[in-house]
Amino acid sequence: MCRLYFYTMTRQKRIKAICTDIDGTLLNADRWLSDRTIHAFAKAHVPKILASSRMPRAMRYLQEGLSIQNAPLIAYNGGLILGENGAQLQSTTFSTAVLKALIPHHREHSYNLSIYSYDHWFTQQKDEWTAREINNTRTAPTFQSDTESLAFLENKKLGIHKLMCMGTPEAIESILHFLEHDFKDIVHFYRSKDTYIEITPKAIDKAKALEFLLPQSYDFGMEDVIAFGDNHNDDALLKAAGLGVAVGNATPNLKALADVTVDVTNKENAVAIAIERYLL
Repeated sequence: MCRLYFYTMTRQKRIKAICTDIDGTLLNADRWLSDRTIHAFAKAHVPKILASSRMPRAMRYLQEGLSIQNAPLIAYNGGLILGENGAQLQSTTFSTAVLKALIPHHREHSYNLSIYSYDHWFTQQKDEWTAREINNTRTAPTFQSDTESLAFLENKKLGIHKLMCMGTPEAIESILHFLEHDFKDIVHFYRSKDTYIEITPKAIDKAKALEFLLPQSYDFGMEDVIAFGDNHNDDALLKAAGLGVAVGNATPNLKALADVTVDVTNKENAVAIAIERYLL
């Protein structure tokens, strides 16, 4: 019996938690929560966990909008797992050696280099890329040079959760070629667009993070979770969840992995519609 049929027949009994991606999945065209989404979350009396490539600070205002301020969250695609009330459960970072190697390349090329560690976001200057991230995440960075950021991290003995580079496709491609040979066994290079590259620890993903989180906070497992996503960094999560749901704008690969695809996009309340269908 397929999982979708099983869940359709026993959905209220089986689904015990919601885990959802944010950008491209949960948020509407205004990068906010629609009224229908807020109402659907309020009516679904199960734990709700946000899982994103974002930093925690860029997720908390969405938790407040959904009235789940004290809920666990998965940041940096699984690199940082916070339990109830923000308690740190697990942190996976990579060495500042990657940043140290990238700084000379950054000086010779024109792209935005953003450095993320815990709730810190460092970047050199306010440009079109930074302005877009500030608008999209309602979070502001600390503006300082790459070397100042490197010194801060080393002085505080902090690892890096994510490096995000934004620029022309040619500049982004050159970063990949520059770092891949020396660091391919340490970090993962994720390109959501040809103008973006996110560099994260090699071993993490949202599914591993959720599998770690659930027994820390709840008495059920992955088979009881409905998960939502739209892009490659959601592949493992939707494959491992009891019911994996791809939104209408998801990648073809994610739609193939998912148990079901909602026939509308994130901008048309895809997550709310699926919650109404399978939980309410």
